[in-house]
Amino acid sequence: MLAVRYIVCLFLSALGCMQAQITQITTLEEAMQRFQQTDCHTLAIFDLDMVLIQPSDPAFQMPMICRYSAISKRVMQSLSADKKHIFLTLMTLGSNPMLIDPDAPSYLADLQNAKIPTIALTGNLTGQLQSIDLVPWKISHLCQLGLDFSHLNVLQGEYVFSNLAACRGNYPLYQNGVLFTNSLEKGEVLVNFLKYTNLHIERVVFIDDREHNLKDVAAALLAYNPDILYEGLHYLGACAYPCPTEISEQEFEKKWEDLAELAKKTD
Repeated sequence: MLAVRYIVCLFLSALGCMQAQITQITTLEEAMQRFQQTDCHTLAIFDLDMVLIQPSDPAFQMPMICRYSAISKRVMQSLSADKKHIFLTLMTLGSNPMLIDPDAPSYLADLQNAKIPTIALTGNLTGQLQSIDLVPWKISHLCQLGLDFSHLNVLQGEYVFSNLAACRGNYPLYQNGVLFTNSLEKGEVLVNFLKYTNLHIERVVFIDDREHNLKDVAAALLAYNPDILYEGLHYLGACAYPCPTEISEQEFEKKWEDLAELAKKTD
């Protein structure tokens, strides 16, 4: 029955018959304007990769990915769905992350001061990969960059969503203000989080660099509670990031193909 309702909501979403809006933005400052004159019944949700942070290796930054899009698409198409998730995880592990917008930490501080509940929602895997415990690794690097969601969170401690599907033997989980979907659709995991916390939320503002994720969350929220006002912000700021280092097409291709081969060999 739930699956049928979800399909109906997707249909309604396509027709635009829902209390949702998706808007393109190029700066986080535009996103922050959505939180003026709001209150604790608004939930702010930030994607992490390519919204707040990106790899420091220019081969895996959006300007180079856009420039050599034919190569990146070909490499990704060579991978199975499971290996794509591993590839993206290895991409983040290969070089320390860096801020896309240097003002991002101050924006999070503004939300904290305004007492607006805020979480990060990322498709990142949980568990271990190459002997690295992925969740503590991610949260530690976020904190080093001044992105500490633990002061903004709405749930203390850690919670594992073992009721959802596992990937690589691990489940989605929430820790220190960051909700890891472990490759599952973001809408499904977010709704389970809202059910568990029993938050009284009247409005959701979600910032993500992928339109698919914004639409998926819109449909999931409609199925969960059609009274929730939703605004999805399609963030394109990473594409305009001024790459400090230019790399050649040959170097880009080698790095992507080498990482793809590593992903194919990694479980």
